[in-house]
Amino acid sequence: MPLTRMEPRTAAALVRPAWVRAGITAIFAAFTIFWTEDTMTVARIALAAFFILAATAVWDYVKSEEVPPALTGAMALGSASWVFAGIAALFATSTAALAVIAGIGFTLMGACELYGALKVRGEFLPSRDHVILGVVGVLTGLGLFLGAGLDPHGILGISGTGVIIMAVLLGISAGGLTHEARRGS
Repeated sequence: MPLTRMEPRTAAALVRPAWVRAGITAIFAAFTIFWTEDTMTVARIALAAFFILAATAVWDYVKSEEVPPALTGAMALGSASWVFAGIAALFATSTAALAVIAGIGFTLMGACELYGALKVRGEFLPSRDHVILGVVGVLTGLGLFLGAGLDPHGILGISGTGVIIMAVLLGISAGGLTHEARRGS
């Protein structure tokens, strides 16, 4: 029988890390929309900050005892790939290198999130959101590989497009967790 409601205890444990990830993602999405003076330095720092901060938010989420171990392991691996991508982005010497580094980061995290979510989809209700986030991450990474010849504005544009979708989904997911957590109060 498929899950239709989440245990309030599980939702309460995941609310804060879900909102933190949603917030970090929304801030990066807004940055990519409204920042107009895109230089290589700004693109490197922005991507590095997003990857590293988002990785810490993902780790806070999956280290909860409420998250099934299969999802925890997969997303921890994805989180580590974001940390490495963030560090590597700081040292990118060209826009093509930055696009490839960001593409690898998004693709690995997306694939890990998708794999982990598919493994636990019958037992963990938020896995539905993680499946979509994983697909968006992989597609964003592929878009960056295809756009490796773009300028810094184009790299942030492709990254930002994927992250905007992620931010909306994460906000809806965090709102749903908040609702479920309050249901148990």
